[in-house]
Amino acid sequence: MPPSNPKPLKRTAAFHAIYRRGRWAHGAMLSVGALGNQLPATRVGLRTGRGIKRAVERNRLKRQLRALVFTPSVSFRHGLDVIIVARPKQPSVKQSLMAKELKGLCQRLGVLA
Repeated sequence: MPPSNPKPLKRTAAFHAIYRRGRWAHGAMLSVGALGNQLPATRVGLRTGRGIKRAVERNRLKRQLRALVFTPSVSFRHGLDVIIVARPKQPSVKQSLMAKELKGLCQRLGVLA
């Protein structure tokens, strides 16, 4: 089965399940958590850390992450719930650095197809 684009993860209960029972990989800018979901699709949720106080900066980070995750360049395995948490030290981060770290963390967890 070819990898497909992930669906958005929106339910609070799914987020809590990943926080409680999921496997995590942490980097300098991002943290990635994953848990199996018994569904044929992969769902991805995005968060920003509490340290980013301004809404403009939080939303910019989430847009950057969406551009990385919901495009065909990153292909996740089927049947996973994944959370990506952005916690950069500085609000302005180059997208190429974030993409490199995201791929490394996802490979460490084994969630890429």
